[in-house]
Amino acid sequence: MKFLEEKFVPLAAKIGSQKHLVSIRDAFVVMMPLTIAGAVGVLLACIGQLFAESGLNMPGVQTAYESFINNTGLLTVFGALSAGTIDIMAILIAGLISYNLTNANGGDGLAGLTVGIAAFLCGIKINLAGVDANGNPAATFLNGLLGSSGLFVAMLVGLLVGEVFPRLSASKKLQITMPDGVPPAVAKSFSSLFPAIITLAIVAAIYSYVFKFTGKSFFDVITEVLATPLKGLSQNVFFLIVQFFMIDLLWMFGLHGANIVGSVTTPVLSPLGIENMNNFAAGKEPQNTVTGTMGSAFAVIGGSGATLGLIIAIFIFSKSKAARTIAQLGVAPGIFEINEPITFGLPVVMNVVYAIPFICGPIILVVITYYLMEAGLIRRTCIEAPWVTPPILYGFLATGGDVKGAIWNAIELVLLTVIWTPFVMVNDKVEARQAAGE
Repeated sequence: MKFLEEKFVPLAAKIGSQKHLVSIRDAFVVMMPLTIAGAVGVLLACIGQLFAESGLNMPGVQTAYESFINNTGLLTVFGALSAGTIDIMAILIAGLISYNLTNANGGDGLAGLTVGIAAFLCGIKINLAGVDANGNPAATFLNGLLGSSGLFVAMLVGLLVGEVFPRLSASKKLQITMPDGVPPAVAKSFSSLFPAIITLAIVAAIYSYVFKFTGKSFFDVITEVLATPLKGLSQNVFFLIVQFFMIDLLWMFGLHGANIVGSVTTPVLSPLGIENMNNFAAGKEPQNTVTGTMGSAFAVIGGSGATLGLIIAIFIFSKSKAARTIAQLGVAPGIFEINEPITFGLPVVMNVVYAIPFICGPIILVVITYYLMEAGLIRRTCIEAPWVTPPILYGFLATGGDVKGAIWNAIELVLLTVIWTPFVMVNDKVEARQAAGE
């Protein structure tokens, strides 16, 4: 513990506050409401499919619902929810990362946002001549670039703009000074004119020369060089083990492990979750096992460390009045995946007795879930449900209405209670001895 506290924790805290990683993470956090809105559109449009595939096949109800949403125009409304959120996610992410990083570098965040969006769109026209690798018309390919297929390029462009634009804006030689009578908003816009032009020219040059020398668009090159290898690395059980080990180890020292580790994993996992959602909306099976939603729905039962099992074990087996009181306070938030009352109230943080189940519990759950999904026993996650969704309902929604996802959530609660129980009993004995002065 002393070694970790002195050597590991400062390094992890430094990574968690690294401005480039934080800019990416916070951009996806801001996008979360829009992603969920798009997921709601997909869910409502596919309810008939959900019933058919979950074993609740009711042809009459299914046909009536599909006729209703078609005849009333609601199907178009549901499609628009997805089109205005998930399908243009790359544009928004490019702007939001530029905004965050420009602010972090002391620049004008709003100007950085607009330049970031424009810079991302600079390269789109290169893909409009001809077809994509699958022979689809360029317009079809364009739709993919604005959504999940363009996310890696959007992140790179956002980071580039966030570094270059504020530095150019800080140069007095590139600023246009307007007379005193000019409105401040107009003067501010002109002061960033040359920095914006230069930044956009740099990004446009990168797009153009990559295409000239490789014969491929920048999007294709990044997919081959970066996106595909990262996807391959993430789609295995060892990635999950390391991810959740790091999250919960950091929490044991009072650091927000999900935020710190999420700074690294979010850029990799978010596009894969969106890809699964798009496949599901198109009537196809999702292909990516490891996504951000997979961990939220099946490893974080009651919050980091899967502490809902701890609460149940305390209610059943603990004789400590203090522990039972804190469990009563923590049960309602815990159902909605919020466990700070438990982690800091019992406490779990810096508690050696609870460290083993807190770290190992989520790893056990996510490893089993991985193999269940790989075996086809549970559908891979394909709906971005809110992270505060209660267990069982979360498992059902995240897997696109798969009843087996809900059943597995219920089994997980029992398994977690079994895992936590012996440590609750040991902790009771430790507290009793401390109270007796031993």
